[in-house]
Amino acid sequence: MKKWFVINTKPKNEDRAAFNLLSGGIESLAPKLKLKKYKSDRFIYVIEPMFPGYIFAKFDPIEEFRIVKYTRGVKTIVHFGERIVPIHEELIEFIKSKLENGIVTIQKKPLAKGNKIVIKDGPFKGLTGIFEREIDGKERATILLDAVQFAARMEIDIDLIEKAQ
Repeated sequence: MKKWFVINTKPKNEDRAAFNLLSGGIESLAPKLKLKKYKSDRFIYVIEPMFPGYIFAKFDPIEEFRIVKYTRGVKTIVHFGERIVPIHEELIEFIKSKLENGIVTIQKKPLAKGNKIVIKDGPFKGLTGIFEREIDGKERATILLDAVQFAARMEIDIDLIEKAQ
């Protein structure tokens, strides 16, 4: 009986392993994330594996174990001791429900006026402040910046801030 298992892939071989499994008749899932990252003073969109080094495969552990284990790109089938343990079909269905063309886009967590924030990247990285408001249509926010000897109001890209812990 076919069940879903977690597959540990060789470094940066998630797509290769998933493709090779599929070519061998094994259903696989290698979900990806679309992220907005700050690089070299600008934002870029990148697509990365949701679980770096891991994918999911649905197979019969008795009939198809060797096919999966020796597929190019596969390092090992995740196991505990000598036993491989299936994962719940509901978890795979949940992940699939969030995918659009195999990719999940991360939604920003909403901030409320008065939330303490920290700047997570850019020239002001590490500084803290208070969230005031999001500026419509600009993907920017107004914050009150805390500093040792002064407080300043500034506009900053919304993706550069996050709620402080």
